[in-house]
Amino acid sequence: MKVSDFAYQVALRTIDLLEHAQHYKVSEEHRKEILQRILAEVDEIIKKSS
Repeated sequence: MKVSDFAYQVALRTIDLLEHAQHYKVSEEHRKEILQRILAEVDEIIKKSS
């Protein structure tokens, strides 16, 4: 599994938890924007986690 695929799945799960556990609605536009930003920031996120 690629790190970017993992990051994408984590972002999707986070959005899902916000929607179901916190009753927060994320529009499709925001969902796409969030996922794009996560993918763009994968390298930076990895550096921060090291």
